Amino acid sequence: MKKITALLYIFIFIFTSCKEEVEYEDLGVKNIIVINGRFIDGETPWCQVSRSDIIFEQTKTRITPTTYLPDANVTANEGSSEYKYTVVADNAMMEAKDLIAKAGETYTLKAKANGLDDVYSTISVPSKPKADFKLVSVDTLYTHGHKITYELNIQDDPNTEDYYQIILYSIKMQYKYEYGIVDTVDGYWMDSIWIPPHEVYGLKVVDSAFAYYKPYELLQTEDPVMNWNQNQTDNILCDYPEENEMSIFNDRMFNGQTSKIKFYMYIFKEEPFTRVDIDSLEYEVRHINKEMYMYYRTYQLIRENDWNTSQSPNMLYCNVENGAGLIAAWSAVKKPLKLPDQVK
Repeated sequence: MKKITALLYIFIFIFTSCKEEVEYEDLGVKNIIVINGRFIDGETPWCQVSRSDIIFEQTKTRITPTTYLPDANVTANEGSSEYKYTVVADNAMMEAKDLIAKAGETYTLKAKANGLDDVYSTISVPSKPKADFKLVSVDTLYTHGHKITYELNIQDDPNTEDYYQIILYSIKMQYKYEYGIVDTVDGYWMDSIWIPPHEVYGLKVVDSAFAYYKPYELLQTEDPVMNWNQNQTDNILCDYPEENEMSIFNDRMFNGQTSKIKFYMYIFKEEPFTRVDIDSLEYEVRHINKEMYMYYRTYQLIRENDWNTSQSPNMLYCNVENGAGLIAAWSAVKKPLKLPDQVK
């Protein structure tokens, strides 16, 4: 028994004392500029610039927060004219203040930063869509609810491949809370125990205001035009309220014709979401660039297959040469959503 114990100690000593420092192979991977931005018809273009971090460097110093590049030199070119971006907010948020993007125009965005390769992206702002969101029918549900059916009509160009997005907007009450005294209770007897006077603490509303938000949960569809990602979700356009990728679609099924895409909404007067001011509902139809569509499409594919370790990974689409990121562009029509008299 003593011999076995002695041998175990020897093996432990041998294996714990053998250490060798291994250097990883340099595969030529380097940090790059990451730039995300937008060119929206009638608005000032903006972007956000950061730097990628090589995973080998992160493992040495733990995962680091995003490295923003507020000193980056970013310009937008329209023909022979050049417009410089300036920082307008934290986290390297920049605007080209002297430029207003226009539908039908093409721009080249360039970015430079010390020690990193220059990057660029060429973007065309799509034409303004000819679209209307038409009220079709109203069905009464029980005593206090309605199903409202709409039809989205878009006059599509037969000569181009087009991509669109539908967005709802509404005004909703937003509250600001603060932790403090919400009530004062007098002393009282509970059975034979005296409960002294005390203060009750909790969250109380200190301010409130109406604010714009996107009520994705209201707009639903079963139309085949919108069902390109139907295999992973139900008929609600967005399974997570903060995401936009499920409300995009292309003209594959109505190319060169007027679309007749059916949507519907359920309005129940007594439901909690009536905190949304339904009288303030507006719809926006965006004619988006192909790059924006491809980015959201590949992002959705990654989300759908992140559990499948046997499948080849999907690469997130980007349109920034020599770097990474997405430069999106769109033009839009935005109008009040017509509501039937029954739900007002």
